[in-house]
Amino acid sequence: MNTIVNPHAMFFENVFSRLDIAADFIKNYLPSHIVNNLDLSTVQLERKSFINNQLKGSQSDLLYKIKTIDNKLLFIYILLEHKSYIDRWVLFQLLGYIVQIGDRERMINKVKRKRKREENKANNRPENEGIETEYLTPVIPIIVYHGPEHWECSKYLSELYKGNDLYKEFLPDFNFLVINLKNYDESQIKGIVYLQVALLVMKYFFSDELFNKLPDILSLLADLVQQKSTIDFLSIVLEYIGTNQRCDEDFLKESLDKAFENKGEEIMHTLADKLVNKYSLADKWIDKGKREGKKEGKTQLLSFLFEERFGNVPQQLTKQINQADDKLIEDLTRSFLRFQSINDYYLWREKHYSA
Repeated sequence: MNTIVNPHAMFFENVFSRLDIAADFIKNYLPSHIVNNLDLSTVQLERKSFINNQLKGSQSDLLYKIKTIDNKLLFIYILLEHKSYIDRWVLFQLLGYIVQIGDRERMINKVKRKRKREENKANNRPENEGIETEYLTPVIPIIVYHGPEHWECSKYLSELYKGNDLYKEFLPDFNFLVINLKNYDESQIKGIVYLQVALLVMKYFFSDELFNKLPDILSLLADLVQQKSTIDFLSIVLEYIGTNQRCDEDFLKESLDKAFENKGEEIMHTLADKLVNKYSLADKWIDKGKREGKKEGKTQLLSFLFEERFGNVPQQLTKQINQADDKLIEDLTRSFLRFQSINDYYLWREKHYSA
Protein backbone atom coordinates (compact mmCIF):
# COMPACT_ATOMS: atom_id res chain seq x y z
CA MET A 1 0.00 0.00 0.00
CA ASN A 2 1.36 3.46 -0.95
CA THR A 3 1.11 5.43 2.28
CA ILE A 4 0.95 9.20 2.09
CA VAL A 5 3.32 10.54 4.74
CA ASN A 6 3.19 14.23 3.81
CA PRO A 7 0.56 15.92 6.01
CA HIS A 8 -0.34 18.49 3.33
CA ALA A 9 -0.94 15.74 0.80
CA MET A 10 -3.01 13.71 3.26
CA PHE A 11 -5.16 16.71 4.21
CA PHE A 12 -5.66 17.79 0.60
CA GLU A 13 -6.61 14.28 -0.49
CA ASN A 14 -8.92 13.62 2.47
CA VAL A 15 -10.78 16.91 1.97
CA PHE A 16 -10.91 17.22 -1.81
CA SER A 17 -11.79 13.56 -2.35
CA ARG A 18 -15.21 14.54 -1.02
CA LEU A 19 -17.18 15.25 -4.17
CA ASP A 20 -19.41 17.88 -2.54
CA ILE A 21 -16.32 19.87 -1.59
CA ALA A 22 -14.67 19.33 -4.98
CA ALA A 23 -17.80 20.43 -6.85
CA ASP A 24 -18.10 23.53 -4.67
CA PHE A 25 -14.46 24.40 -5.25
CA ILE A 26 -14.97 24.15 -9.01
CA LYS A 27 -18.12 26.26 -8.75
CA ASN A 28 -16.46 29.07 -6.79
CA TYR A 29 -12.90 29.20 -8.13
CA LEU A 30 -13.10 28.45 -11.86
CA PRO A 31 -14.03 31.19 -14.34
CA SER A 32 -17.78 31.67 -14.69
CA HIS A 33 -17.78 30.96 -18.43
CA ILE A 34 -16.39 27.50 -17.63
CA VAL A 35 -18.63 26.84 -14.63
CA ASN A 36 -21.78 27.86 -16.50
CA ASN A 37 -21.07 25.11 -19.02
CA LEU A 38 -20.67 22.34 -16.41
CA ASP A 39 -23.06 19.90 -14.79
CA LEU A 40 -21.60 20.00 -11.27
CA SER A 41 -23.68 17.02 -10.16
CA THR A 42 -21.54 14.77 -12.38
CA VAL A 43 -18.16 15.37 -10.72
CA GLN A 44 -16.17 12.15 -10.30
CA LEU A 45 -12.75 11.54 -8.79
CA GLU A 46 -10.86 9.90 -11.61
CA ARG A 47 -7.32 9.33 -10.37
CA LYS A 48 -5.45 10.33 -7.23
CA SER A 49 -1.88 11.02 -8.35
CA PHE A 50 0.39 11.40 -11.34
CA ILE A 51 3.33 12.70 -9.29
CA ASN A 52 6.54 10.70 -9.09
CA ASN A 53 8.05 9.77 -5.73
CA GLN A 54 10.72 12.50 -5.96
CA LEU A 55 8.08 15.25 -5.90
CA LYS A 56 5.51 13.72 -3.54
CA GLY A 57 7.10 15.59 -0.65
CA SER A 58 6.24 18.96 -2.16
CA GLN A 59 3.22 18.34 -4.41
CA SER A 60 -0.18 16.63 -4.27
CA ASP A 61 -2.74 16.20 -7.01
CA LEU A 62 -6.25 15.03 -7.85
CA LEU A 63 -7.95 14.53 -11.20
CA TYR A 64 -11.69 14.97 -11.67
CA LYS A 65 -13.94 14.08 -14.57
CA ILE A 66 -17.07 16.13 -15.13
CA LYS A 67 -19.74 16.40 -17.81
CA THR A 68 -20.70 19.59 -19.55
CA ILE A 69 -24.32 20.65 -19.96
CA ASP A 70 -24.19 19.28 -23.53
CA ASN A 71 -22.96 15.91 -22.20
CA LYS A 72 -19.30 16.21 -23.18
CA LEU A 73 -16.41 15.32 -20.88
CA LEU A 74 -13.87 17.58 -19.22
CA PHE A 75 -10.94 16.81 -16.91
CA ILE A 76 -10.09 19.19 -14.08
CA TYR A 77 -6.63 18.61 -12.64
CA ILE A 78 -5.72 20.22 -9.31
CA LEU A 79 -2.07 20.37 -8.29
CA LEU A 80 -1.37 21.45 -4.71
CA GLU A 81 2.03 23.13 -4.25
CA HIS A 82 3.35 23.30 -0.70
CA LYS A 83 7.03 24.02 -1.21
CA SER A 84 8.60 26.71 0.98
CA TYR A 85 9.78 28.40 -2.24
CA ILE A 86 8.45 29.02 -5.76
CA ASP A 87 9.67 26.45 -8.28
CA ARG A 88 9.60 28.07 -11.72
CA TRP A 89 9.74 24.60 -13.28
CA VAL A 90 6.33 23.65 -11.94
CA LEU A 91 4.88 24.43 -15.41
CA PHE A 92 7.19 21.88 -16.99
CA GLN A 93 6.10 19.35 -14.37
CA LEU A 94 2.48 20.27 -15.05
CA LEU A 95 2.99 19.57 -18.76
CA GLY A 96 4.25 16.09 -17.85
CA TYR A 97 1.16 15.41 -15.73
CA ILE A 98 -1.15 16.54 -18.55
CA VAL A 99 0.65 14.18 -20.95
CA GLN A 100 0.23 11.34 -18.42
CA ILE A 101 -3.48 12.09 -18.21
CA GLY A 102 -3.72 11.83 -22.00
CA ASP A 103 -1.69 8.61 -22.06
CA ARG A 104 -3.93 7.07 -19.42
CA GLU A 105 -7.06 8.05 -21.33
CA ARG A 106 -5.65 6.48 -24.49
CA MET A 107 -4.94 3.26 -22.59
CA ILE A 108 -8.51 3.21 -21.28
CA ASN A 109 -9.85 3.83 -24.79
CA LYS A 110 -7.64 1.02 -26.12
CA VAL A 111 -9.16 -1.42 -23.62
CA LYS A 112 -12.69 -0.25 -24.47
CA ARG A 113 -12.08 -0.62 -28.22
CA LYS A 114 -10.67 -4.10 -27.73
CA ARG A 115 -13.70 -5.16 -25.67
CA LYS A 116 -16.04 -3.61 -28.28
CA ARG A 117 -14.34 -5.55 -31.11
CA GLU A 118 -14.61 -8.77 -29.11
CA GLU A 119 -18.30 -8.04 -28.55
CA ASN A 120 -18.79 -7.32 -32.27
CA LYS A 121 -17.05 -10.55 -33.21
CA ALA A 122 -19.16 -12.57 -30.77
CA ASN A 123 -22.33 -11.08 -32.27
CA ASN A 124 -21.24 -11.41 -35.93
CA ARG A 125 -21.07 -7.66 -36.43
CA PRO A 126 -18.41 -5.71 -38.39
CA GLU A 127 -15.24 -5.47 -36.33
CA ASN A 128 -15.21 -1.66 -36.02
CA GLU A 129 -18.96 -1.12 -35.64
CA GLY A 130 -19.62 1.45 -32.90
CA ILE A 131 -15.96 2.49 -32.65
CA GLU A 132 -15.60 6.23 -33.22
CA THR A 133 -12.56 8.38 -34.00
CA GLU A 134 -10.57 8.88 -30.82
CA TYR A 135 -10.10 12.33 -29.29
CA LEU A 136 -8.55 13.38 -26.00
CA THR A 137 -10.63 15.01 -23.27
CA PRO A 138 -9.60 18.64 -22.54
CA VAL A 139 -7.77 19.22 -19.25
CA ILE A 140 -8.08 22.39 -17.17
CA PRO A 141 -4.98 22.56 -14.94
CA ILE A 142 -5.22 24.38 -11.60
CA ILE A 143 -2.36 25.06 -9.20
CA VAL A 144 -3.34 25.69 -5.58
CA TYR A 145 -0.46 27.29 -3.70
CA HIS A 146 -0.39 27.78 0.07
CA GLY A 147 3.33 28.16 0.77
CA PRO A 148 4.80 31.13 2.65
CA GLU A 149 6.22 32.93 -0.43
CA HIS A 150 4.48 35.19 -2.92
CA TRP A 151 3.66 33.39 -6.18
CA GLU A 152 5.93 34.67 -8.93
CA CYS A 153 5.99 32.17 -11.75
CA SER A 154 5.73 32.22 -15.53
CA LYS A 155 2.15 32.29 -16.73
CA TYR A 156 2.87 30.38 -19.93
CA LEU A 157 5.09 27.35 -20.49
CA SER A 158 6.75 29.02 -23.52
CA GLU A 159 8.29 31.61 -21.20
CA LEU A 160 10.65 28.91 -19.93
CA TYR A 161 12.29 28.74 -23.37
CA LYS A 162 15.10 31.14 -24.25
CA GLY A 163 14.39 33.28 -27.31
CA ASN A 164 10.77 32.17 -27.30
CA ASP A 165 9.52 35.05 -29.49
CA LEU A 166 11.53 33.85 -32.48
CA TYR A 167 10.48 30.20 -32.19
CA LYS A 168 7.09 30.61 -30.49
CA GLU A 169 5.12 28.78 -33.15
CA PHE A 170 7.17 25.63 -32.51
CA LEU A 171 7.02 25.64 -28.71
CA PRO A 172 4.50 23.75 -26.54
CA ASP A 173 2.30 26.14 -24.63
CA PHE A 174 -0.74 26.26 -22.39
CA ASN A 175 -2.30 28.42 -19.71
CA PHE A 176 -3.39 27.40 -16.21
CA LEU A 177 -5.24 28.74 -13.21
CA VAL A 178 -3.48 29.71 -9.97
CA ILE A 179 -5.25 29.82 -6.63
CA ASN A 180 -2.68 31.50 -4.39
CA LEU A 181 -4.29 31.33 -0.96
CA LYS A 182 -1.71 33.71 0.49
CA ASN A 183 -3.16 36.50 -1.67
CA TYR A 184 -6.80 35.79 -0.81
CA ASP A 185 -8.50 37.92 1.84
CA GLU A 186 -10.79 35.96 4.14
CA SER A 187 -13.76 37.67 2.51
CA GLN A 188 -12.69 36.12 -0.81
CA ILE A 189 -12.73 32.56 0.57
CA LYS A 190 -16.08 31.28 -0.71
CA GLY A 191 -18.09 28.09 -0.77
CA ILE A 192 -19.72 25.68 1.63
CA VAL A 193 -18.46 25.75 5.21
CA TYR A 194 -16.26 22.67 4.84
CA LEU A 195 -14.46 24.20 1.86
CA GLN A 196 -14.01 27.55 3.61
CA VAL A 197 -12.53 25.90 6.70
CA ALA A 198 -10.16 23.76 4.64
CA LEU A 199 -8.87 26.68 2.54
CA LEU A 200 -8.48 28.97 5.56
CA VAL A 201 -6.52 26.35 7.49
CA MET A 202 -4.27 25.86 4.45
CA LYS A 203 -3.90 29.64 4.04
CA TYR A 204 -2.64 30.15 7.61
CA PHE A 205 -0.84 26.83 8.18
CA PHE A 206 2.65 28.32 7.71
CA SER A 207 1.79 31.62 9.38
CA ASP A 208 1.98 32.75 13.01
CA GLU A 209 -1.54 34.08 12.46
CA LEU A 210 -2.83 30.51 12.74
CA PHE A 211 -2.82 30.79 16.55
CA ASN A 212 -5.21 33.74 16.53
CA LYS A 213 -7.24 32.68 13.53
CA LEU A 214 -7.95 29.01 14.32
CA PRO A 215 -10.82 29.53 16.85
CA ASP A 216 -12.69 31.75 14.38
CA ILE A 217 -12.05 29.30 11.54
CA LEU A 218 -13.35 26.34 13.56
CA SER A 219 -16.37 28.35 14.74
CA LEU A 220 -17.67 28.24 11.16
CA LEU A 221 -18.54 24.61 11.96
CA ALA A 222 -20.45 25.45 15.17
CA ASP A 223 -23.93 25.05 13.69
CA LEU A 224 -22.97 21.68 12.17
CA VAL A 225 -20.90 20.16 14.96
CA GLN A 226 -23.63 17.72 16.00
CA GLN A 227 -23.50 16.01 12.61
CA LYS A 228 -21.33 12.93 12.18
CA SER A 229 -19.97 14.23 8.87
CA THR A 230 -18.78 17.38 10.64
CA ILE A 231 -17.06 15.39 13.39
CA ASP A 232 -15.34 13.32 10.70
CA PHE A 233 -14.26 16.47 8.90
CA LEU A 234 -13.12 18.12 12.13
CA SER A 235 -10.92 15.12 12.93
CA ILE A 236 -9.20 15.56 9.54
CA VAL A 237 -8.65 19.27 10.24
CA LEU A 238 -7.27 18.73 13.74
CA GLU A 239 -5.04 15.88 12.63
CA TYR A 240 -3.57 18.19 9.98
CA ILE A 241 -3.08 21.11 12.36
CA GLY A 242 -1.54 18.73 14.88
CA THR A 243 1.31 18.07 12.42
CA ASN A 244 2.36 21.71 12.87
CA GLN A 245 5.08 21.47 15.50
CA ARG A 246 3.91 24.72 17.09
CA CYS A 247 0.40 23.39 17.75
CA ASP A 248 0.15 21.10 20.78
CA GLU A 249 -2.88 19.40 22.33
CA ASP A 250 -3.47 22.26 24.77
CA PHE A 251 -3.63 24.74 21.89
CA LEU A 252 -6.11 22.56 20.03
CA LYS A 253 -8.32 22.17 23.11
CA GLU A 254 -8.20 25.92 23.79
CA SER A 255 -9.12 26.66 20.18
CA LEU A 256 -12.03 24.19 20.34
CA ASP A 257 -13.23 25.75 23.61
CA LYS A 258 -13.33 29.19 22.01
CA ALA A 259 -14.96 27.91 18.82
CA PHE A 260 -17.61 25.68 20.44
CA GLU A 261 -18.45 27.42 23.73
CA ASN A 262 -16.19 25.52 26.15
CA LYS A 263 -16.88 22.11 24.62
CA GLY A 264 -13.28 21.57 23.60
CA GLU A 265 -12.57 18.71 26.00
CA GLU A 266 -15.81 16.94 25.06
CA ILE A 267 -15.05 17.22 21.35
CA MET A 268 -11.45 16.12 21.85
CA HIS A 269 -12.73 13.05 23.69
CA THR A 270 -15.15 12.30 20.83
CA LEU A 271 -12.33 12.61 18.32
CA ALA A 272 -9.74 10.68 20.33
CA ASP A 273 -10.21 7.36 18.53
CA LYS A 274 -10.18 9.04 15.12
CA LEU A 275 -7.01 10.99 15.88
CA VAL A 276 -5.15 8.02 17.33
CA ASN A 277 -6.33 5.12 15.18
CA LYS A 278 -4.61 5.41 11.78
CA TYR A 279 -5.25 1.77 10.84
CA SER A 280 -7.31 1.93 7.69
CA LEU A 281 -10.34 -0.20 6.90
CA ALA A 282 -8.66 -1.23 3.67
CA ASP A 283 -5.69 -2.67 5.59
CA LYS A 284 -8.07 -4.61 7.83
CA TRP A 285 -9.83 -6.04 4.79
CA ILE A 286 -6.51 -7.21 3.35
CA ASP A 287 -5.52 -8.82 6.67
CA LYS A 288 -8.91 -10.47 6.88
CA GLY A 289 -8.35 -11.95 3.43
CA LYS A 290 -4.97 -13.29 4.46
CA ARG A 291 -6.39 -14.91 7.58
CA GLU A 292 -9.19 -16.43 5.55
CA GLY A 293 -6.59 -18.52 3.71
CA LYS A 294 -9.07 -20.10 1.32
CA LYS A 295 -9.53 -19.23 -2.32
CA GLU A 296 -13.29 -18.93 -1.99
CA GLY A 297 -12.95 -16.55 0.93
CA LYS A 298 -10.41 -14.45 -0.96
CA THR A 299 -12.53 -14.17 -4.12
CA GLN A 300 -15.58 -13.23 -2.04
CA LEU A 301 -13.51 -10.61 -0.23
CA LEU A 302 -12.24 -9.12 -3.50
CA SER A 303 -15.78 -8.95 -4.89
CA PHE A 304 -16.87 -7.23 -1.68
CA LEU A 305 -13.99 -4.72 -1.94
CA PHE A 306 -14.92 -3.80 -5.52
CA GLU A 307 -18.59 -3.35 -4.61
CA GLU A 308 -17.80 -1.26 -1.53
CA ARG A 309 -15.43 1.02 -3.43
CA PHE A 310 -17.01 1.31 -6.86
CA GLY A 311 -20.68 0.37 -6.42
CA ASN A 312 -22.25 -1.88 -9.06
CA VAL A 313 -19.64 -4.23 -10.49
CA PRO A 314 -19.94 -5.69 -14.04
CA GLN A 315 -20.71 -9.40 -14.11
CA GLN A 316 -17.67 -9.90 -16.34
CA LEU A 317 -15.39 -8.58 -13.58
CA THR A 318 -17.00 -10.80 -10.91
CA LYS A 319 -16.63 -13.80 -13.21
CA GLN A 320 -12.95 -13.01 -13.79
CA ILE A 321 -12.33 -12.84 -10.04
CA ASN A 322 -14.13 -16.11 -9.37
CA GLN A 323 -12.14 -17.89 -12.12
CA ALA A 324 -8.78 -16.40 -11.09
CA ASP A 325 -5.94 -18.64 -10.00
CA ASP A 326 -4.04 -18.14 -6.73
CA LYS A 327 -1.30 -15.96 -8.28
CA LEU A 328 -3.77 -13.59 -9.94
CA ILE A 329 -5.76 -13.32 -6.69
CA GLU A 330 -2.60 -12.48 -4.74
CA ASP A 331 -1.46 -9.90 -7.32
CA LEU A 332 -4.93 -8.36 -7.52
CA THR A 333 -5.18 -8.10 -3.73
CA ARG A 334 -1.86 -6.28 -3.61
CA SER A 335 -2.82 -3.95 -6.48
CA PHE A 336 -6.42 -3.22 -5.47
CA LEU A 337 -5.66 -0.19 -3.30
CA ARG A 338 -4.11 1.57 -6.29
CA PHE A 339 -7.31 1.33 -8.36
CA GLN A 340 -9.29 4.58 -8.51
CA SER A 341 -11.92 3.22 -10.90
CA ILE A 342 -13.00 -0.09 -12.44
CA ASN A 343 -11.22 1.02 -15.61
CA ASP A 344 -7.96 0.94 -13.63
CA TYR A 345 -8.60 -2.76 -12.98
CA TYR A 346 -9.09 -3.43 -16.70
CA LEU A 347 -5.89 -1.52 -17.50
CA TRP A 348 -3.99 -3.48 -14.85
CA ARG A 349 -5.31 -6.79 -16.18
CA GLU A 350 -4.55 -5.79 -19.78
CA LYS A 351 -0.98 -4.92 -18.83
CA HIS A 352 -0.17 -7.93 -16.62
CA TYR A 353 -2.50 -10.73 -17.72
CA SER A 354 -3.39 -10.17 -21.36
CA ALA A 355 -3.01 -13.22 -23.56
